[in-house]
Amino acid sequence: MKVTTVFVWLRRFNALLPSLILFMGALILAWAALTSHQPPTPTPKTVVAPGQPESLASEVLELRRLDVDLNLGPRIELLKAVSKKKSASAYDSAEIRNLVFVTDDSVGLKWVFPGQEQVLVSVHPLRKGSGDIKGIYVEAVAKSSQAKASGFHSSSIYLVSADGSVLKEVLSEVDEVISRRNDEHKLRLIYQKQNTVRMAQIDMQDFRVLADRELAKMSELNK
Repeated sequence: MKVTTVFVWLRRFNALLPSLILFMGALILAWAALTSHQPPTPTPKTVVAPGQPESLASEVLELRRLDVDLNLGPRIELLKAVSKKKSASAYDSAEIRNLVFVTDDSVGLKWVFPGQEQVLVSVHPLRKGSGDIKGIYVEAVAKSSQAKASGFHSSSIYLVSADGSVLKEVLSEVDEVISRRNDEHKLRLIYQKQNTVRMAQIDMQDFRVLADRELAKMSELNK
């Protein structure tokens, strides 16, 4: 009796085997169709900076909204140009290289810095007492700086007018900005440069450096 039952199940299995094979084949074809029609990874929307040949660029620039919400007026928007290394289809090592102003009636982008050889490590608005923006504070590091590659770098401090028409470097070779504050008339910076602590005062109207004096030496502070 048991032998007869085994033979019956074997016949049933053999009868169902072609159907099972067809079913598995259909599953494989369906899976292949689904995976082959998946949308490709989107390519970042990039922009070509002035003087940068598109075909020769080893890096690409993407325009993104600034992290700080700046109200520059109803017709002006400030964006950041982020550089990303291009390697086949991979993009990495994002760095902010420039600032871009866009106005409603513009026919192109207004780049604040003439080239892309700097990395912007700090961007802040400089406001009046009423809250209106007098200018934009930018701390930048030279991209080609050997000191930056070693983990120690000095910065340059730039001031930008609220419409992007004026860019002025007010300080250079700054190791660290310790304090920053401004009113409608002056920007006051306390910063470290080499082995000294200094204070600079900059006119908020024309970005002219009014004073830049030493406050103390680092060796004196460590005593």
